[in-house]
Amino acid sequence: MNTLRKRVLTTLTCAALVFAAYHAWRLPFYEYAEEIYTTTKDRLFTLDWLLHLIPLLIILGLSAIAIMISISAREKLLSQNTAARRFASAHSETSGKRLPGQRASGFMVIRWISMILFSFLMIFGGTLLGARFDKISIPVFSCPVNMSQLTESSCYYLSHLADLFSLPVSDIILFFVSTIGFALVLGRMICGFLCPMGLAQDLMDLLRHRTKTEGIIMNDRMYGALVPVRWTMLFLMLGLTFIGGNFCNFCPAVTISPVLAGLQVSLFAGGFMMVIVLTGSFFKRRFFCTICPLGYLLGLFHRISPFRITKDCTACTECGACYDACPMGIKAIYKERENSDVTEITCIMCGECVRKCPEDKALSVTCLGRSVYTSSRDKVVRNYR
Repeated sequence: MNTLRKRVLTTLTCAALVFAAYHAWRLPFYEYAEEIYTTTKDRLFTLDWLLHLIPLLIILGLSAIAIMISISAREKLLSQNTAARRFASAHSETSGKRLPGQRASGFMVIRWISMILFSFLMIFGGTLLGARFDKISIPVFSCPVNMSQLTESSCYYLSHLADLFSLPVSDIILFFVSTIGFALVLGRMICGFLCPMGLAQDLMDLLRHRTKTEGIIMNDRMYGALVPVRWTMLFLMLGLTFIGGNFCNFCPAVTISPVLAGLQVSLFAGGFMMVIVLTGSFFKRRFFCTICPLGYLLGLFHRISPFRITKDCTACTECGACYDACPMGIKAIYKERENSDVTEITCIMCGECVRKCPEDKALSVTCLGRSVYTSSRDKVVRNYR
């Protein structure tokens, strides 16, 4: 009976959220102002700009409430259920960040600088620098409604193929050349180093560690349950336009780039999606990346990318530290015993597996066969002194 009650409550909750998301556009505050496509330097960081941040602040507030409710509900459940405590103990994660006074690796410093700088350019680049490379498309989730970002996001035309093929032939060719070119050269390194959605999720993970809140370690069954969700997202992105729908209405990225740029945009269901993304990313690092349709498309080119994760199988002790550290749940990293290349299409090249590996040179991030980041026993030991 308790199981049935939980299923009914879950179904009703999901139905209520879907209903609320579908009708979100009816709220006057979320009405889209078609005349506002760009912004100017004099409007940035003014009172008017701050007013346009209210939707984002609402989303952050709802996410904070959802996180606190989740933490409270978990504590109550664990205090009353012994089996749940055992399960939580096996699937909780609290470590992962540097201890006070420790220096971050150069790889991680570069990754964070790249994410912050690129996200800033995607949001404010065109306005502040006075230039736009809008004919060049980069496969990242950064809402193209913001016409002031430095370059174009591939996601819009991939989810609006009719609009893409209505462009001049030269623009269509440039779109595919630039999109595929970035995918071939960087692969899913784009997800770990450039995507603004990735930065938002990593900030939530950082917040969790700063608040010393337990996270969630997912197992194979949990990752398997997300596969249908990922395929559904991929269908919505590539196919929704053919039945009169608009993927942008569901995309969480619409809540970041346009809003921070000072645009008044309609959040539609995207705002509610962003609440789910932020809440999920607080407890599970890179939660959205596990279901991201654009990331999955990038993964198809990842095996051709010059950036690889390589493994010295003779040095591996199968401790599983790399698997526990991987936000994408890639088991092949520690299961592989023959091939040196352990790069999977879901790998976002975040380097966490290398950082957590306790064996010298067992795992490495390489570019064109040359190591750029290698595991070190000494560095891991220093983390626990």
